[in-house]
Amino acid sequence: MYHGIATLMARSLRLEARLLRTHLFRLVFVFFIYMMMLMAQAQSLMFGAPGLSFFQQMLWLNVMFITAGGVSFFASAITEEKEENTLGLLMMTGLSPVGILFGKSTARMLQALILLTVQFPFTLLAITLGGVLMHQVLAAYASLLAFTVFLSNLSLVWSVVAKRTGTAAAFTSLCLAFYGLFPLAGPGLRALIAAQPWANPPWGSALITLVQGVEDASVFLRIGAITRTGFDEPVIGFQVVSNVVAGLVCFLLAWALFGRFALHADVADTSRTLFSRPVGRTRRLAPGRAWSNPLAWKDYHFLTGGKPMLVANLVGLLILYPIFFAYFQWQERQYGFPGDMWHLFIATHLIVTGAVVGLEAAIYASRIFHDEIRWQTMSALLTLPRSIEYVAYSKVGGCVLGLVPAVLIAIVDICLLPPEGPGYLIDALGQPGVWLAVLVVSTFLHFVVLMSLFVKWGALPLAFVLTFMSFYCCPLMWVAIFAIGESNTAVVVANIILLVLWGVSSFVFQMMIHARLYELGSK
Repeated sequence: MYHGIATLMARSLRLEARLLRTHLFRLVFVFFIYMMMLMAQAQSLMFGAPGLSFFQQMLWLNVMFITAGGVSFFASAITEEKEENTLGLLMMTGLSPVGILFGKSTARMLQALILLTVQFPFTLLAITLGGVLMHQVLAAYASLLAFTVFLSNLSLVWSVVAKRTGTAAAFTSLCLAFYGLFPLAGPGLRALIAAQPWANPPWGSALITLVQGVEDASVFLRIGAITRTGFDEPVIGFQVVSNVVAGLVCFLLAWALFGRFALHADVADTSRTLFSRPVGRTRRLAPGRAWSNPLAWKDYHFLTGGKPMLVANLVGLLILYPIFFAYFQWQERQYGFPGDMWHLFIATHLIVTGAVVGLEAAIYASRIFHDEIRWQTMSALLTLPRSIEYVAYSKVGGCVLGLVPAVLIAIVDICLLPPEGPGYLIDALGQPGVWLAVLVVSTFLHFVVLMSLFVKWGALPLAFVLTFMSFYCCPLMWVAIFAIGESNTAVVVANIILLVLWGVSSFVFQMMIHARLYELGSK
């Protein structure tokens, strides 16, 4: 049963160690740290404690990188074998389930941990820049390592249970949303439990302690506490211990579920799902006949989830309205607000909706050509009497339809913002900064698509890190930052330069995607 536990993991690690791209990526990451340090040194001319600024930027970048990795890099550990129908072949080699889990998931987790340890000596430079102590650096990296262990194994559970990487990524994202948003509702939930007549010891105290424990397990709160001046908590705190224990529990759960879900998964069949079968009450949610543009129809129904996911997104975002409203009402009664509660309520919902749009668009971008590459059907697709541009834009159109509910809700939020209401939307369309943000997002999505055509997995976190690097490695970004607070002319000139830069970058990525698709279609 336990034959070859470390065999596949050792092979995976040796293979990654021999690849040039692995060492180049680590080298680029170190170069990025150096650029961030230069940026912090430049900021010291205007603000104090450059080491603390550099330290905060590094920590939050790592948190975002690990989070993005959980959605794509870790979540595809087992599902990629299911999609390629090679999981049975791995079992035929005599590998045990725990050996496969170690080789496919733990090896990836170790690669992420190695990337964190590579940064550690360079992050110590934050101490010499001022504002950071050695105690804070050790506590921060202990928190990041524990969070990586937890998230990689949480993604492993969904990778074992789900049949496809997209499904595993979606459920991992939901768990991450709960993990990140729960600390916001924690204080109110504890007060609500304490106010109940049945909340007497020991059950009431135990439930309040449980809520407090879930709050304290958040890496976001822990990083915020570590980066504050005067941090004196232990290096190995509750967050570190709880995340490591939760990671171990998730690994054992994935092991227990492996025989039930992984060994009997067959994603190669063409049978439709429950909502895709045109029978009974689900008839209206079925895909139905293909549209005049079958490529857009296919991606809308089978990549974005079609009508069921459209309804689920719309209902989920609408449900957040009463939840947020009740929360802010309770906060206003308890603590009061210095500003307008309605404005804060709508702004918070707008931020969450924008995050949903960005996350969905990034996931769709990373998987838009996934099936064609996996099944090697790109050459057959390009034999159609249609151009590469028509094929690509048709697939993009199908993905855009899946974003319609969240985009509409975001527009409604903007129109509800007081005091101008719809005037905000009109004013925003005339601001260069808004169009600059749109171009940055467009360039990022193009880059994700391009990376997905070259790498088998991890296109989303890789594109995220490289895009974030460009903000520090590009001198024009420095010009824009230093233009803030100067004359309006300087700000306008900086925005125009950046608009041209990101517009050209987006166009160049389109040409590179076109060339890569042509190359894949010629094979």
